[in-house]
Amino acid sequence: MEQDSSDVLEALYTRGERFYSFGEMYAAKESLNSALMINRQHAPTWNLLGLVHQALKEYEEACKCFREAMSIDSSWTDPAKHLGMLLLEMNKSKEAVEALSLYHRLGGRELEPLLSLVRTAFETGVCETVIAVTSDIIDLYEESYEVWELRGLCQARLGKFNAASVSLNMAIDLNPSSIKALNMAGHICYESGNYTRASEFYATSLSLDSAQPQILFRQGTSLWFIERWPEAIPLLERYVEIVPDDAKGWNNLGVVLREKGLVKRAIECFNRALRIDPHFEAARANIATAMKKQAVP
Repeated sequence: MEQDSSDVLEALYTRGERFYSFGEMYAAKESLNSALMINRQHAPTWNLLGLVHQALKEYEEACKCFREAMSIDSSWTDPAKHLGMLLLEMNKSKEAVEALSLYHRLGGRELEPLLSLVRTAFETGVCETVIAVTSDIIDLYEESYEVWELRGLCQARLGKFNAASVSLNMAIDLNPSSIKALNMAGHICYESGNYTRASEFYATSLSLDSAQPQILFRQGTSLWFIERWPEAIPLLERYVEIVPDDAKGWNNLGVVLREKGLVKRAIECFNRALRIDPHFEAARANIATAMKKQAVP
């Protein structure tokens, strides 16, 4: 009798599987529910029924089925994967990260769910997860620039700047058009005082997208630090055009103009900075320096 029940269960499951593959979701659901009436501890049936509910856009029911499959077979990766991907579709990011993290811990190694986990963990600020999962992805798919990029961005967030530089440079090698990697690599160099290298990263980034205010500002400032004033001027001019209410932008443009010998224009910029921020002492000091320079015959 027990063998007969098992045979019927397998027959119903196989029938449901075939209906699912043919797109006959309601027929599949009927077969799988009949299978569960025989044995509610059959994890594959719950998992497949979850996929059927998902195809029918019955998302809450699908989640229940995947969770049931997970509770029956806690070592099986498929239900955790399906649940995590569905939760992403439902915009439940935190729960999705939990489910896909379980998939990863259980040994799941498919690229799509792991990448989805990394992207979502990055967006939600769970950098430790990003670093742990990208380490495993790199072992399997070393040529994925996005993995290196997200890994590097998270390492930078955590203050691991040397490691971040390695990861970001790998991302740039694999995809020279990766603006996020270029910008973060530039920021790391900028903050460490390596303005020459920072300007190289920023220049490439701006060649891909010239309308990036922060990068325009930092590139102009980097070029000023390495005394390439003529190149800095148009960048800072473009910056204050985009962000006209930033006192620092006007001040830095004034400094570059002053160094270039355009003292009158520099003073105008410093005054503009002070109109925006009357307490900006650097701009006030720069006006005094510029006026002295203007007074020299």
